[in-house]
Amino acid sequence: MRFCDIKLENFRNYKNISINLHANLNILVGNNGGGKTNILESIYFFSLLKSHRTTKLNNLINFKEQYTQIFANIIKDDEKKLVGRVKFDKLKGKNININNLNISRLIDFIGYIKVIMIAPEDMKIIKDSPAIRRKFLDINISQIDRTYLECIINYNKVLKLKNNLLKEKNVNDKLLDVYDEQIASYSEIIINKRLEYIDKIDKISKNIHTNISLNKENIIITYNSFIDLEICRNNKNIKDIIINILKKDRSMDKIRQSSSKGIHRDDFIVFINDKEASNYSSQGQQKSAIISIKLAIVKIIKEITKEYPVLLLDDVLSELDSERRNFLINFLPNVQTFITCTEIYEEILRPCKVFNIHKGEILERC
Repeated sequence: MRFCDIKLENFRNYKNISINLHANLNILVGNNGGGKTNILESIYFFSLLKSHRTTKLNNLINFKEQYTQIFANIIKDDEKKLVGRVKFDKLKGKNININNLNISRLIDFIGYIKVIMIAPEDMKIIKDSPAIRRKFLDINISQIDRTYLECIINYNKVLKLKNNLLKEKNVNDKLLDVYDEQIASYSEIIINKRLEYIDKIDKISKNIHTNISLNKENIIITYNSFIDLEICRNNKNIKDIIINILKKDRSMDKIRQSSSKGIHRDDFIVFINDKEASNYSSQGQQKSAIISIKLAIVKIIKEITKEYPVLLLDDVLSELDSERRNFLINFLPNVQTFITCTEIYEEILRPCKVFNIHKGEILERC
């Protein structure tokens, strides 16, 4: 999959720009604050309908404007062409059009255009709360598995209904039984798919991390759940077990007025050299772990969908030494890649286009 071109209207500091892109590598060079990351963010937003930097989509709109919209021509790996427009209006919300067809539901769009970004914000995946890691899993699995996306959406709807019910003075236990039945059904699918996905990341990232760390480190990624995962591995039919767990905790849930156990509290943990990375690894080791995980996901997407995603590298190269830069840049030569940097590195050997970025203006180097 590759972007042939992209046009931005009222996106961040860009009023109206068009860029013809290289099929292999695109390098955005300029000082910090010039708008390099905004280009990558626009591609990310076009693909996933969300920003990697903010939950407030109004921040994406150029100052004093009412809307932003992005146009792109895309060619998939099977040479199928996509002509797309994604618009976000402060009052009307999102509007998506692919090949002259309006797409009204999120579930019908996610996965159309696959993208993986590596950015400074990714350090939160290791350092911050389990909610960040669950969101990371949900976004990435949803790109390749529509059933998972449907289950997550429905699970969250039912969970909200259950939590509202638990806040009532007189809780209807029969209605709780209905909600728990639905929650258990969705949970069974979500846990099995998350566990399978984490196992794939763990397996594929090991070799990648060995190379990135120059054979000095090993990485292990494990999934933590409210249910015994050995039971899940040996028996995919875990719905009844989940229902029993939820019923056992019902009295406490009524006191707390919320659901104390469930996939909405699950987590995954990254270990480097058998120590938990969040507590015992340096910032450099944590960054290497993030790169290994993200590159593993690129390979998983290719394995499952037979198509590479677009890879976005935002301010990643500056803190890597020459060997690690060389590995990252040339690891996936067939993946369309976007890099932001303040200088051109000699390790870049792939065919590419270089764009100078300065205060919202873009100039392609000859």
